[in-house]
Amino acid sequence: MKPIPYGLSSYKEIQQKGSYYVDKTQYIPQIETAGSFLFLIRPRRFGKSSLLTMLECYYDIARADEFEALFAGTYIHEHPTPEKNAYLILKFNFSKVTSNIDEVEASFQEYIDGCLFFFCEKYRHLFEDRYISMMETKKTPHGKLEFLLTYIGRKGLKLYLLIDEYDNFTNTILSTAGQKPYQELTHGAGFFRFFFSLLKGAVDEADVGISRMFITGVSPVTMDDVTSGFNI
Repeated sequence: MKPIPYGLSSYKEIQQKGSYYVDKTQYIPQIETAGSFLFLIRPRRFGKSSLLTMLECYYDIARADEFEALFAGTYIHEHPTPEKNAYLILKFNFSKVTSNIDEVEASFQEYIDGCLFFFCEKYRHLFEDRYISMMETKKTPHGKLEFLLTYIGRKGLKLYLLIDEYDNFTNTILSTAGQKPYQELTHGAGFFRFFFSLLKGAVDEADVGISRMFITGVSPVTMDDVTSGFNI
């Protein structure tokens, strides 16, 4: 009998351990036709993270050699789409950002900075030396992200942006610290609002820096506040 992967959300780990998996790959073609920029809200423990890790494994250009091992026996293995392993994957999981109001901005900036560093390391062979040199001159994570998205768009590369638990730390701040600290993050010049404004700008440009985006969370409240309803 296959083990039940309770508490395990990594699709790759579930497959490698031979754990029981309810095949969700049949939804990949439907997701592709539903739109390029998607927002999915579900209660906790509804499989959002495992869905995102499955999409990450399927679309990542760096995992093309793993397709057979990761998807053998699934629907998508027998019915692959033309977009299989066709994207650079940039993934954020905001459950890793602290909800301590005195540290949240620094934690967010540090987390984004780390994700961008390992992204550039992973796809280093696709970037020119001058890109790396220019990236090193950018002092803030927001500046680095904006430069990355512009570069990718101009180079004709395809980026799939995955954001898991987008509202994790904001929901905690709202419920524990109250409305005022929450609004400082999500309204006006709040850093979290600015982050989503940057993403919206990237999908509005002629040379699109983001080809696809999939965001998950438990509530539409934060998304409505930071983007005035963007993608809801």
